[in-house]
Amino acid sequence: MGPCIAGMDLYRRFRWHRDPPLRELRAKARTDRSTQSIRCNGCNQLIPAARSPAGPPTILATRVRTIQLPAAEDSILNTWLPLASAHETELFDLIEKLVLIETPTSNKAANDRVSTLAAELLRSLGGDVTVHPQPIYGDHVSARWTGDKSKPDKQHAFIVGHLDTVWPVGTLARMGYRERDGRMYGPGVLDMKAGIATTIVGLRILQSNDLWPDRPITVLFNTDEEVGSPSSRPLVESLATGAAYALIMEPGQAGAGALKTQRKGLGEFRISVEGRASHAGAFPERGASAIHELSQKVIELQAMNDWPNGITVNTGLISGGSARNTIPAYADATIDVRVRTLAQSEQIEAQIRALKPGIKGTSLRIEGGFHRPPMPRTPELAKLAETLIRWSEEIGFTLTEESTGGGSDANLTAAMGVPSADGLGSKGQNPHAEGENIEIGEQTNRLALFMQAINSL
Repeated sequence: MGPCIAGMDLYRRFRWHRDPPLRELRAKARTDRSTQSIRCNGCNQLIPAARSPAGPPTILATRVRTIQLPAAEDSILNTWLPLASAHETELFDLIEKLVLIETPTSNKAANDRVSTLAAELLRSLGGDVTVHPQPIYGDHVSARWTGDKSKPDKQHAFIVGHLDTVWPVGTLARMGYRERDGRMYGPGVLDMKAGIATTIVGLRILQSNDLWPDRPITVLFNTDEEVGSPSSRPLVESLATGAAYALIMEPGQAGAGALKTQRKGLGEFRISVEGRASHAGAFPERGASAIHELSQKVIELQAMNDWPNGITVNTGLISGGSARNTIPAYADATIDVRVRTLAQSEQIEAQIRALKPGIKGTSLRIEGGFHRPPMPRTPELAKLAETLIRWSEEIGFTLTEESTGGGSDANLTAAMGVPSADGLGSKGQNPHAEGENIEIGEQTNRLALFMQAINSL
C-alpha cells in the first residue's frame, strides 16, 4: 500500500525542513502499545495508527496541531500520550534537523548556527528571547515566559539543555544519520539533540492546546556544557535563582534511561613541573628531571583515591621532555577528580595544592579547581523524582533513578538550592561513542512526561 497522499500533503505543509518519506518505522517502534489501521478521511486508505490501551487512535504520519482532549477525570495516559503521539512527526523531524547541524563545542560558528535556529523557534512560541554573545564559544540562548499575572508570587520553572556535542565537524560524513530497528542513530542525537527537540515541541503543544502552566517558564540552551560550562555557568546560576524546580533535559543514564538524582562533583587540575635541562650522556648530574619529579607526583595523586567513598583521582594526560638524550626541563599532567560531597572536594583540593617538589632543582605550579559542585539526593529532589516516576508509570513506561559519576548543569542548579531532575530528555545507548542512538518509541513517552511535568509541577 502506498503512502497517504492527503496525509503527505498536510505533512509537507507543516514541515520545518526538507521532505523525506513517511517513516513507518516509527510506528513499528512503539511495541509497547497496540497497533491498528484506521481509514483516512482524506484518501479513504487504511493507514497505520497507534493508540494507548484506553484511548482513541491518532495518525502518526501527519503533524496535528490540536486533538480532542479527554475528560478532565481521565488518566494521564489518556491526556498526554495522545497529544505526544499526534506530534511525533514534528518531534522526530526536529531531532533530525538538529543532528544534521554538527556542533562541536570548539566550533563557535557551528554552534552559532544552531543557537540562531533555537532562538527562532523559542521566539515563535512567544518567548522573550535573549541571545548571549560569546567570544570563544557559541552564543547562549535564553527565553522567558511570564506566568499568570494574577499570581505574581509563583516561582518559575527552569529548563536547561546544551546545544554543543563532543563530535567534530565531519563526523556525519563518516557516521551518518539513520533510523533502524526502532532507533535513531547520529552524532549527538542522545546527548542531547533529542532533549532540545523535546523541550521545543513540548512547549509548542502545551501552548497550542491551551495547557500552559500558571507559573513563569525560563529556558536556557548553552553551548559549552561538554567542557564544563565555563562561560555559561554564571548564566545558569543567575537564571536558576528562585526557581521552583529545574528540568535538565540531558539523556537518562545510558541503557536504562534513568533519572540521575545524585551526581559527583568534578574538578580538573594541572600540575606543571620545571626542571633543569642537561645532556643525558655527558652531564646527567647537572640536570633535574621534570619527568622524574612528575612521576613521583602521579604516585602521590594515585594514593588519594578512595573508591569505596566515591573519590576518584585520575591522571589522564601527561607530557614532557624535548629529546631522548636530554634531561627533561618541563613536564605537565592534567588530573580529573570526582567526589560525592563538598567536604571531600575541599579535602582533595587541599591535598593537591599541598604537593611539594621532592627532587632538587625542580619546582611545581598547580592550577585548576572544582568546576561542578556535587549534586546530592536531597529530600526535595527525591520528592520530585518520585513524582516523575509515578507519572511515568501512569503514562505506561518504566522510569527509575540512579546516581552517576558524571557531571552536568544539574550540579550547578542543585547547588543553587533548586530541586533538579536530570535525565528526562531521552533514552538510548552509546553517548559520546560510535553508534550513539535513541529509542524512537521511548521518545514519545518522554515528550508526554515532559508536558505533564511542565503543566502540573
